[in-house]
Amino acid sequence: ILLPLYMQNVRGLDTLTTGLLLLPGGLAMGLLSPFVGRLYDRVGARPLVIPGTIVVSASLWLMTLLDAGSSLPMVIGIHVLLMLGLASVMTPLMTSSLGSVPAELYSHGSAIFNTAQQLAGAAGTALFITVMTNAAASRAADGATELAANEGGIHTAFLYGGMISLIAVVASLFVGRAPAADR
Repeated sequence: ILLPLYMQNVRGLDTLTTGLLLLPGGLAMGLLSPFVGRLYDRVGARPLVIPGTIVVSASLWLMTLLDAGSSLPMVIGIHVLLMLGLASVMTPLMTSSLGSVPAELYSHGSAIFNTAQQLAGAAGTALFITVMTNAAASRAADGATELAANEGGIHTAFLYGGMISLIAVVASLFVGRAPAADR
């Protein structure tokens, strides 16, 4: 949610250009997912999730470097990196989570997982937009221009994202190893 706002409110890009610049990240994630699925079948979740969360965290910290003068190739590159990391995390976690549910409860497990994912996405969006808005309003009250206030607000929200990602990296260390028979 923050990257499109950065591109539109800080960089001044229109919605079509923003969408087209984010397209490579979505394509990268979509293209990598089948390979991650096959790799999951061979090695399990843990060897994919740990490096994946590190890549996600690194890309979120790289986003804290974005400002009004950042090059568009840099923005695209960071977004592609983020999407590659997410592909390495989400597919194995979903598969591993549902694989631990008894077969007769698959539909319930899937429903719970999808509901939790939607709720977490909504809560994350609310958190980051609130942080961004409050930080931008604080800067505007201190006399910053609208551009500087928006840039500062988005930067602060990216910092929060980077800090939360460190928790995800630590949590990834607790992803269980798959039993040898499951691999």
